[in-house]
Amino acid sequence: MDNTRVSETSSSTLPVNKERENKWPTSSQLPQPTLLETLAVWTTGYRPDPVRELQEKSYYDYPALKAPVWSWEIIWYFFMGGLAGGCYVLATIASLFGAKEDRIVARVGYYASLLALLPCPPLLIKDLGQPKKFLNMMRVFKVKSPMSMGVWGLLTFSMFSALTAVIQAARDGLLGKWWGAKLLARLPQRALAVPGSIFAIFLSGYTGVLLAATSIAVWSRSRMLGALFVSSAFSTSTALISCILRIVGAPVKTLHKLERIEWVNMLIELVNLLAFLRITGRAARALVGTGPREKGPTFWSMMFGSGLVLPWLLQTWLLFKKQPVSPRKKKRGGLGLIVSLLVLLGGYFLRKTVVEAGHVSSADARTSLWNARR
Repeated sequence: MDNTRVSETSSSTLPVNKERENKWPTSSQLPQPTLLETLAVWTTGYRPDPVRELQEKSYYDYPALKAPVWSWEIIWYFFMGGLAGGCYVLATIASLFGAKEDRIVARVGYYASLLALLPCPPLLIKDLGQPKKFLNMMRVFKVKSPMSMGVWGLLTFSMFSALTAVIQAARDGLLGKWWGAKLLARLPQRALAVPGSIFAIFLSGYTGVLLAATSIAVWSRSRMLGALFVSSAFSTSTALISCILRIVGAPVKTLHKLERIEWVNMLIELVNLLAFLRITGRAARALVGTGPREKGPTFWSMMFGSGLVLPWLLQTWLLFKKQPVSPRKKKRGGLGLIVSLLVLLGGYFLRKTVVEAGHVSSADARTSLWNARR
């Protein structure tokens, strides 16, 4: 009777195992060597091998991790938070070290920082589901908790950003000429902007640290995600300020300075991105791969190509192109406006593809267990 039960059990489980094995691609079903697949292999240093991966241990091919529940609210929160922090830092640099004609960068930067910051608390509350959950997060202060530090960092930076923007509005005469506006205009804006910039940098990069603190392989394999988000925040915020100045009109000399800063920021972001992909290796396939559900087609076309490499090349051409115009002349639009819009597009799709790749990575049980063995 025992032998009968054993044979029945083995025969009943055999088709199930074969069915599970058939779900995995064979060597002939590997992604075709397209340009995107070649880029994925070259940047990550890992070539998929389903035959070898099938031999790795797994718990009946079930996901080893619970899929993240983050959706579009967190994507926009990451993007707008990076813009707010980057604009604030750039405005502070222009205020402290810029020439007279660069004051417009400080004014636009402080206003843009506050406007980009306003949607962040509602987006975070929308993601949490209930406002009381956001209030409960403020009841404790945990240094070792990226979520707790993020909420307090957001609130602290909101205070600095609002106060700095109000002082700027008072100095620009937007609040009238009553005694309160005159009092606000006399406040030491630069002294407030320096510590505020520290929290601005924190807000720009803590989102990447928050993702890296999880167990999702594509997020946690490398510690470069925070640095990547900071560099992306600086490049997108420079692009936003440049875009605004080209619409309203700004001195050519100031725009040339922004072009050089934007070029350097994009180069740093490109280096950080390539370093992140190389260190992440196999786990980065969820982000750059071209297999089913992998985000490679969107990442390479919208973020890497259209949102980073193309605008960097165009910016390089603009910097080397001679423009014999008067430095006092104001300039509008032009190719630089297209470059700035492309950079903003790339910054959004960086966060979108990274967040969505986390959903794909969590469903890959073998990669999750491979990542846990490091």
